[in-house]
Amino acid sequence: MKFQNSGCGWFFAFVMLALTLLAGCNEATDTGGNEPTGNAPQAAAAVEPSSGLPARNAGKVISNQLAGGYSYLEIDVDGDRFWLATSISSARQGDSVAWKDHAVMTNFRSKSLNRDFERILFVDHVVSEAEMAQNTHRGKVLESLSSAGYSYIRVEENGASLWLAAPETKVEAGQSILWSGGSPMRNFTSRSLEREFDEITFVNAIQGS
Repeated sequence: MKFQNSGCGWFFAFVMLALTLLAGCNEATDTGGNEPTGNAPQAAAAVEPSSGLPARNAGKVISNQLAGGYSYLEIDVDGDRFWLATSISSARQGDSVAWKDHAVMTNFRSKSLNRDFERILFVDHVVSEAEMAQNTHRGKVLESLSSAGYSYIRVEENGASLWLAAPETKVEAGQSILWSGGSPMRNFTSRSLEREFDEITFVNAIQGS
């Protein structure tokens, strides 16, 4: 199943520990040397894990409440319940959904729902868990370079070697990692490394596997 996402016109760009929600939504929210320039995509940093957060970015929908241009999804993640605020979604009770990075807000007041959330995760959008799995890549780290807040990681995937750029992440040669999607760039020059990459893919986050 492919979930429809619409409305509100907000875009999640969590660039190196900062969350920005574009204007247009009627909820009041608080937010809890950049290397790429020009047309380089903005890479989003994953939220550091802490107690009380989901064990994984996937679960089953318990309820979906639409209000103020958002979907408020109550999610069961391996027996624990969490609330997500995301762009309007058609996900229904019982659907298995997944998401990428999230930003955590505490003591959040939703005026449109007229309720307070002790903790809620802000997510760009949700997709079916099956769709997320199809877009997930796995590879083995061949080498890793870090500079100006980014990690440049050469990986082997299905016998091919490719470069990834992500928010600075500690990985070691031989380690297996996961990533989703990404924006490829050709002839990219890293000024801090003083190196040009014939092709490199910018990804939101790297996960160990």
